[in-house]
Amino acid sequence: MSTVFNRRYLIKGVVQGVGFRPFIYRLASENNLKGWVLNDSKGVTVEVEGIKEQLNKFVKQIMQEKPSLSTINEISLLHEKFTKHGYINFSIKKSEGADTREALVSPDTNVCSDCLKELFDSSNRRYKYPFINCTNCGPRYSIIFDIPYDRPNTTMRDFQMCKECKKEYEDVLDRRFHAQPVACWSCGPKIELLNNKGEKIEVDDPIAATTEKLKQGAIVAVKGLGGYHLVVDPANDEAVVTLRKRKKRLAKPFAIMSESIKEVKHYANVRPDEEMLLISKERPIVLLKKKKKNKFSDKVAPLNNYFGVMLAYAPLHYLLLQNNFNALIYTSGNVSDEAIVYKNETALKELNKIADYFLVHNREIYTRLDDSIVRVTNLGNVSKINLIRRARSYVPIPFKFIRNLPNGLALGSELKNTICLNRQEYFFMSQHIGDLKNFSIYESFKEIVNLLKKLLQIEPQFIACDMHPNFYNTKYAYEQKELPVFPIQHHHAHMASCMFEHAIDRPTIGVIFDGVGYGADGSLWGGEFLVGDYLNFERKGYFHQFKLLGGDKAVEEPYRIAFELLYRIYSKNIYDLPVSFAQARKEQLYILAKMSDANINSPITSSVGRLFDAVSALLSVREIIEYEGQAATELEQISSGSDFFNLNYEIHKKDGGWEVNFFPILEDLIRYKKENQPISKLSLSFHLTLVEIVVEMCKKIRSETQINDVILSGGVFLNQILLKNCYLKLKENKFSVYANASIPINDGGISIGQSVIAGHRFLKSLKN
Repeated sequence: MSTVFNRRYLIKGVVQGVGFRPFIYRLASENNLKGWVLNDSKGVTVEVEGIKEQLNKFVKQIMQEKPSLSTINEISLLHEKFTKHGYINFSIKKSEGADTREALVSPDTNVCSDCLKELFDSSNRRYKYPFINCTNCGPRYSIIFDIPYDRPNTTMRDFQMCKECKKEYEDVLDRRFHAQPVACWSCGPKIELLNNKGEKIEVDDPIAATTEKLKQGAIVAVKGLGGYHLVVDPANDEAVVTLRKRKKRLAKPFAIMSESIKEVKHYANVRPDEEMLLISKERPIVLLKKKKKNKFSDKVAPLNNYFGVMLAYAPLHYLLLQNNFNALIYTSGNVSDEAIVYKNETALKELNKIADYFLVHNREIYTRLDDSIVRVTNLGNVSKINLIRRARSYVPIPFKFIRNLPNGLALGSELKNTICLNRQEYFFMSQHIGDLKNFSIYESFKEIVNLLKKLLQIEPQFIACDMHPNFYNTKYAYEQKELPVFPIQHHHAHMASCMFEHAIDRPTIGVIFDGVGYGADGSLWGGEFLVGDYLNFERKGYFHQFKLLGGDKAVEEPYRIAFELLYRIYSKNIYDLPVSFAQARKEQLYILAKMSDANINSPITSSVGRLFDAVSALLSVREIIEYEGQAATELEQISSGSDFFNLNYEIHKKDGGWEVNFFPILEDLIRYKKENQPISKLSLSFHLTLVEIVVEMCKKIRSETQINDVILSGGVFLNQILLKNCYLKLKENKFSVYANASIPINDGGISIGQSVIAGHRFLKSLKN
């Protein structure tokens, strides 16, 4: 007779709220195993009894056949006994708490095909129910306020299940077994249509009424999974223009949503790898090349070659879109530069001057979530998926580091803020929070810090922040007195974020190009060539520094930067140059000249991002911006063809490092502009000259340090021409090249870089 073993396993990862316990139940039954399974604060614990062969097969099947929404990080054998307990069956036990919380919360996910089929089945009791969900789909992270992931710990606690829903919820063989948001028309959340005074509009079908309003050109604020969206028909030019005026968002592209890939292909070019992203369970916004002929208003994404497109991911989206619209504008429900609105009362207060109507529901959103943004970058024979904004459907899945580090909290950058908490080797980067330039987003920042600390039960031993002393989050770090604070240089954090992602544990060359970041010398860096590891770095090279006339005002008005650079070269002869602002803004330029001469409000920077802005203004592409990155984006998108000029530049030794003098580039551009050379060709020439600078600088640094690994990071590398050509040219020169992909290459990835640097420094401090 075969020996019966009693084994207990702990399974860690995303294993709660994803159908894991019924999966274990069915698997155990198939293998004739007895015992139990339960959720606890560490993950899923399973105790099973059976012969050795059955148990080994059982564990192997867990790894191979796990539910599609689950992620297994680890299966630990807690004990193995030769004496059996004597279980007579296999059961699912009630969830337990624990002193240490290690269970991972599942992200929100798109409605599954089974629920979608039921949604449009007129014989189904959930026919057209906008909150249909099951164990395989629906809200998770946005509704949970504590773990384990059980209904009382979610915003569904206020909805008592009817008999039919409860029967499904308790049936281990049902698709809705322990689906915490399970509900139906009789017991679940309800939807209402309101006018912008908050008055209910009495209609039999609020969703059908909403589609009619949208067809008539109305702007509707729609409450979704993670917050409100402002929704409008993109084919209605007047409605789109009205939305722009009311939202005070005059040029930044709007995201659009369609029901299916078939619909998307009517207005955008979709490559196979982009299609896979669109239909993935994450359903991010994907940047797609526009088709020249489409029926949308040209105000949807003005002066931009791309649409930001996502497929419907919630039942409500399908109900609004199906048989009604080819697409809908689905842009964040907020006043410009404010946090996305997620509470009904706040929406009615803050969005009533923008929206004509409100489609609301009474299921509370506990944590606000923006939509994630992704693009596919073609790097020669390789396509890379780049997360530009990491939020809904990706958060709170952690990243795993190559070693354990002390638990810490990193507060990220000012722009595109995220935070990061780590528990040993697992690093939990928050969703995109926003730009910490106003109090409402700072309040959101604090909410998310507290939520993640609570959900993950991580008590940090230190805090990491940016070096800039005036950021809200830097002040937050220093206002507390309990924990040591590690200020991390902005560009070192960019470099470390990419090293972290690629598990690089040796010194690298970091080519870090972005807008501006507070430098170790107190100036504003942004065109940096660093050498370093997770502890320290050395600034090996940089772009020649120049003045930002008016400080932040120069970012909003790139012609100021172009003027300053040309003024350094041509002095008063600048007014005779073939640049549009030289004559049109003559009076302003006289004032700027005095500011420059007297160094009034003129901080210096080495920023490549600001250099892009200057060239955009110099070439008369964009002199004043209406959203961050507009000048550089439009400069990139006018580049075309394969013919280009080799522009001049100089690299020379300075203070033990290398300085790039780019002034000859500007002189060449002015000369070619006088010759009326095509702006598209001049733009391409500028891009490719920067590529040559990167390669030459890296070769110089390699010859001095023998380091062959190159990191490309910072928001400027969102530029596809620059990223692709730097990557390929460095590869041609036998470098190993790395760029961010799963961690945003822009400031959204700063927090994880801060976290890993500070973790190493804190660990070193403990040893000293």
